[in-house]
Amino acid sequence: MATKRVKAAEALVDILEREGVTAIFGIPGGPLLPLYDQLANHPTIRLILVKHEQAAAYAAFAYAKVTGQLGVCAATLGPGATNLLAGLPVALVASVPILALTGQVQTTAYARSAHQESTGWFRTPNQEAMYAGTCKHTATCNEPARFADFVRHSIRIALSGRPGPAHLIIPANLLHQTIDYTPLDPSEYRLLESKTCDDSAMAAIAQRIAQARYPLILAGELALLPDATCEIQMLAERFSIPVATDLACKSAVDEWSPMFLGCIGVLGHKVAENYLKEKSDLVLTVGQTFNEISTLSWDPSLAAGRQLIQLDTDPEEIGKVYPVAAASVGHLPTMLTRLAEKLNILGTGAQFIALQRERQAAVASLLKQHPLFSVKEMRSEKVPLLPQRVVHEVRQGLPEETLILSDSSKWTRWLGRYLPARRRTFMTAHDYEPMGWAVAGVIGAKFACPDRPVVCVSGDGAFLMSAMELSTAANYHLDIIWLIMNDSRLGVIYDLQKTLYGGRIAATTFENPDFVNLAASYGIKGQVIEKPGELITALQAAVEQGGPAVFDVRFDPDEVPPLRPRSVLITKEMGLPNPKPGPEVTRAFISMLKEK
Repeated sequence: MATKRVKAAEALVDILEREGVTAIFGIPGGPLLPLYDQLANHPTIRLILVKHEQAAAYAAFAYAKVTGQLGVCAATLGPGATNLLAGLPVALVASVPILALTGQVQTTAYARSAHQESTGWFRTPNQEAMYAGTCKHTATCNEPARFADFVRHSIRIALSGRPGPAHLIIPANLLHQTIDYTPLDPSEYRLLESKTCDDSAMAAIAQRIAQARYPLILAGELALLPDATCEIQMLAERFSIPVATDLACKSAVDEWSPMFLGCIGVLGHKVAENYLKEKSDLVLTVGQTFNEISTLSWDPSLAAGRQLIQLDTDPEEIGKVYPVAAASVGHLPTMLTRLAEKLNILGTGAQFIALQRERQAAVASLLKQHPLFSVKEMRSEKVPLLPQRVVHEVRQGLPEETLILSDSSKWTRWLGRYLPARRRTFMTAHDYEPMGWAVAGVIGAKFACPDRPVVCVSGDGAFLMSAMELSTAANYHLDIIWLIMNDSRLGVIYDLQKTLYGGRIAATTFENPDFVNLAASYGIKGQVIEKPGELITALQAAVEQGGPAVFDVRFDPDEVPPLRPRSVLITKEMGLPNPKPGPEVTRAFISMLKEK
């Protein structure tokens, strides 16, 4: 394409538009004003004004995770940049592509104590140094002539290889300058998709699977981007290979599938753990990071006595925690498709078919003995509501295509254990788990999928960290539902104090505001939920009526979740005390014994 003379801000907008960006989340400031002016009436890219820069990063994270495309967030220099920074580590850990744009003082003011300067000169914060530990790449563009290159370089880095956040600093005197700009489509400066696959490795792995009696697929978060979930489900159901996931990858398959065994981890399903440890002779991991919580402090029995085969997008993940019998790195959807093709060739023999039928019978028997999402507590009429009953009503009250974002709290575990989900309808940030991420992230998720119901489930402590984003939802008339699980405590840490420190409580309880009146102050409808059946009716009405809604859910905070027995090792290896005798420990022990 021909080179033309344009403002640098116009070049930036053109690059983002060609990348398919439809929303930029942030708060404007002086250095970025030319960008905001350029987008004031843009037909396809919306500027979304959030209430805190950290929320902008969370919204971009959720937007990118839902769409699989680049999320973009923006903040001004100084305090704006430091606020934005706090929301980016979750994207780095989860491998989600984000372009973070921040301002800087004009180049002529470097090292002169300019207002909010953050160059690192003379006792000012150093933006590049701060972002370097949180992003795949950070850079400052000081030369207007190179600006388009810097933007494209940053996008390429964010999207290529193992995705993640990339950061670009823009001085205040850059965006309004006129530059020579050559428009390029994304395919002209980056590889749009690398479908790398080692066919010989897939053939060898297929041979191992075909010879295994009880193989298992164990899916992890890196199977979500690029999206390999269709291929995982196809492989599982075509060849009768059961699937388990960790909580970060919940809903990687349709959880009504006859081959789904549930989640592993602290509140994991017993059937998944038992099949993995006691029955499987081969485990095929797909995008699995083997995090501490999912593996119950890296339980050696997950890999002992069976072949572990690791498929991943990142060679650094191979053998990171457990030794492998075989491994391959590449484009996961392509790898799984080729693996299925190889198994189709091998799967015509009588022995292979007999093994499939044996697995089908074994899985059906296990699921009949230990139903995944069915316990009597889910039908309890008790008041206050049991958490199991709350989860049951969430499922009954929402359409199956609803996208549920679960914030960092004990409720992520309750949902993972008791909520069945269709494929790609449940989202956590389980490996990093910043409190408040989903409360703000639903803003980005809703812009990513405007035609689906979007719901945030959050503890009250996490909600209060990002509660001001109710205002954002009201400003943009977004159909978002927040479920606030109200117990006036930081649940996970409170429970640890009660069980490990003899019941002594320190700084984990608090007084909540009136959430219904808080919502009403923004023009948002709200309701307190206290009795069985109320949540189902309220959710159905909220979905039908549209608009934002807040539900203050009162539940029994002393109900003990059914932890897996090995969970106690996590706190032990942290150096925390052993559980002290008391009613909380007794209830937890009984819950473990009763767990199916």
